[in-house]
Amino acid sequence: MLTRPRADPVPTPAGRLLECSAVDDHTETVTGAPGLSIVYRSHGGENLKARPPYYSKLLALTSVVRAAHESGLSPRLIFSNDGPIPADRLDVMRAWGRVAQVDKGSNRESYRAAIGMVTSSSWPSDDVVWFAEDDYLYRPESFRMLMAAAAAIPQADYLSMVGGGALDQASPRTATRRHPRRGAADVPDAIDVAGVSWFRGVSTTSTFGARLGVLREDARLLRQLPYSGGAWDHTTCLTVQGRQPFSWAEVRGDLQPGGSGAALARGAFRASVRAGTNLRSLRRPDRRRLLYLCDPVGTRHLELPGAADGLDWERVADETRAWGGEHGITVPARLTGGTAPSKG
Repeated sequence: MLTRPRADPVPTPAGRLLECSAVDDHTETVTGAPGLSIVYRSHGGENLKARPPYYSKLLALTSVVRAAHESGLSPRLIFSNDGPIPADRLDVMRAWGRVAQVDKGSNRESYRAAIGMVTSSSWPSDDVVWFAEDDYLYRPESFRMLMAAAAAIPQADYLSMVGGGALDQASPRTATRRHPRRGAADVPDAIDVAGVSWFRGVSTTSTFGARLGVLREDARLLRQLPYSGGAWDHTTCLTVQGRQPFSWAEVRGDLQPGGSGAALARGAFRASVRAGTNLRSLRRPDRRRLLYLCDPVGTRHLELPGAADGLDWERVADETRAWGGEHGITVPARLTGGTAPSKG
């Protein structure tokens, strides 16, 4: 359950600390004993991706608030907002957590700011931090699942409730393979925690969890890897596990002649970043992280087509909407529009 204890300061990405009143005069602090901290990254715009008919960012926001409320914990819930946020969502954020305005102008920079904010905090190193993007729908038990796994699997450095491909641990570090079927179906050593299977994964999205002590050790790398281009969340997951994300043929391909001088410069920059990333993946054994994914998942990215996971997400949406109504949050039943391009 979310509570309103002491007002501990929220660090800015530059490392300065803002007291609660400086972050947002109307923000109510949601903190508690060391345990779970949730950093919810949001911006006001929409994009042109195909979405399920029940989708809205207000629904997604309500679902994470509901899951935090029903976690049985007293989590820190911090809303890191990049640019203006519509009033209906901002009202929910102010009522249930703390608002931090970052105004970075891109998904990459807002992610880097969130990593910097968390790793420069005075929060306990044994906290689990969950980074949330603003277009995911959460099951009410999701954070209970996460914290149960964190307690039962002490070797897990990073954890994701999004699901994905299981790591073929026999694959070479320079040519990572995943098992054929999504989830835990092909994993003989999956760990059961309260009916949820947790298994070593290849990668996840930018919605993920990690132990704060690990994040502090990996902070510099985590803030650099978004510049590697492409699917940098996938690149990040491989690199922190000590697995090479790019073939050297890919790196050489970025250096192919042709095109304008600007294109050549961009290619050279990308090649240098990717070569450096490959070298950074040569981590010491004690810095090769373990990423665990779960089956069934605890949250779903609200894009179409979605991965088949056997869960009734329309029912989750309906129940989330009903919970919101009981707690003063009115969530429209259907997508009402909003097609402004998202920031990349």
